[in-house]
Amino acid sequence: MLESAKEETSMKIDGIKPGQRKRYEFIEFQLMWEGIVGRKLLMQKFEISPQQATLDLTSYLDIAPKNMTYDPRQRTYVAPPDFQPAFIKGDASEYLLHLEMLCHGYREPDEIWPTTIPAFDAVAVASRKITPTTLKAVLHAIRDRKCVEVMYVSLSSQSETPRQLFPHAIASDGHRWHMRAYDGDKDRYSDFVLSRIEKIHLLDCQGEEIPEDKRWSSNIELILQPDPSLEERQKRHIQIEYDMDDGRLAVDVRQAMLFYYLRFYGFDPREKEGEHIRNKSSFHLQISNLEEVTACLDR
Repeated sequence: MLESAKEETSMKIDGIKPGQRKRYEFIEFQLMWEGIVGRKLLMQKFEISPQQATLDLTSYLDIAPKNMTYDPRQRTYVAPPDFQPAFIKGDASEYLLHLEMLCHGYREPDEIWPTTIPAFDAVAVASRKITPTTLKAVLHAIRDRKCVEVMYVSLSSQSETPRQLFPHAIASDGHRWHMRAYDGDKDRYSDFVLSRIEKIHLLDCQGEEIPEDKRWSSNIELILQPDPSLEERQKRHIQIEYDMDDGRLAVDVRQAMLFYYLRFYGFDPREKEGEHIRNKSSFHLQISNLEEVTACLDR
């Protein structure tokens, strides 16, 4: 019966226009996190008429009749205890993303979906901004497989000569955005922090002959487990915190991103004990496949 109901709901969802779907997602967001949703809120958020807002609510009920009921006392729709979203995932990350966008200045309070905004804060990493000129040139080079000449501020080199690079991807380490590019002078692929590019311009040279970035196209499974030195009770908490399966967390990552993932999980890939990186995390984790991971760092 449950599978049949899901199939019926799925059939109703197919073919819904993007604008209508977005309003249904908003309805579910309100039901999920605020517990209520009404016509006035829809009108304010999407600048639609009272008639359209009423139609949105009633048509949503046709699709998911068990997801809300009308409360005449409050004159609004309320979510039942067994509410199950059909248009959004219902993950905490969906809610928290709105707060992050507000905190970092990407949205105004009236542009995010939470209607009752809690007191909150979020760490903002102080960093030199990426200029639009830099990002546009990099995106152009990636799209058209062209070369860029850059003046790059490297912390590991004193060189101030222009560098010719062939970018093919951009990636974030969680703090900063990088350009993944082939460096012809050094005959290797490297990551270049976009905010450290002082000057950039496109060149006519094409990148058909450059080698494949095998570290970008190849993946490795980073297998993590609770630190064995922890007590059993502490291990169980770590397993729950990271949603581990049978005491292990397997993270599939690009080899080119492995260094950043290790730092994200509290390891310092630069510290070594013997031939391997130091298997100690600030988050009480340990790497199960340490030898494989160390070899993939290619340092």
